[in-house]
Amino acid sequence: MSMYQEYNLNKNYYQYLFKMGRKNRDLSYLKPFCFYCDKTFKNEVYLHQHQKAKHFTCQRCFKKFSSCDSLKNHVESAHHEVLTKIPNATGDRSDIKNKIFGMQGVPRVEIEKRIRKGAEEYWTKILSAQYQQRRKENKQRIKQNKLVAKQENLQEIRQENEQEEINQYEYNPEAKPISFDLDFDQLPKQ
Repeated sequence: MSMYQEYNLNKNYYQYLFKMGRKNRDLSYLKPFCFYCDKTFKNEVYLHQHQKAKHFTCQRCFKKFSSCDSLKNHVESAHHEVLTKIPNATGDRSDIKNKIFGMQGVPRVEIEKRIRKGAEEYWTKILSAQYQQRRKENKQRIKQNKLVAKQENLQEIRQENEQEEINQYEYNPEAKPISFDLDFDQLPKQ
C-alpha cells in the first residue's frame, strides 16, 4: 500500500470519526494541502493546479511544470542555471530534494502533525465553548442566589418592622399609664 493510499484511508477514517453526529465541523486539516505553503484545497486537482502555478513555474520564462524535477531540468537546460530551492515555498520546505507531487511524497510525519494540530484546535474550541457556557451559567446562578438572598433579607426586615409595629400597640402592664395633667384653671377663658 502506497503512502498516498494510506493517507486517503486515514483521511476517510478521521472524516468519519469527526463527522459522527456533528454538522458544522472544520475539517480543513483533513483536506489535501500544499506541502510548500500549507494552503488547504478542496481536492487534489486544485492542489495540482496550485503547485503548477505557484511552485513549479519557471521564474524567468513563466512556463508551468508538473513536478519540481521537470522544473529543475528545464532551468538547467534552457537557462543554464542551477535551481537550489522551490519558488514561493516557506522556510525549510523549499528544498529541491523533496519529490512531491500533490500529496504524494509528503512526509508522513507532516501529515500526522497536521491532523493532530487540527484535532487539538477543534477540541480546544469545543472545550472552550463548553467552559464559557458553564461560566455563564455559574454567573447567572450566582446572580440568582444574590437576588434570592436580597429578597429573603428584605422579607426578614419587613417582618421585623411589622413585629415592632405590633409590639408598639400591644398592652403592656408594666408600662406607666398615660397621665393627662391638665390644669383647667390655666386654660384661657372665653
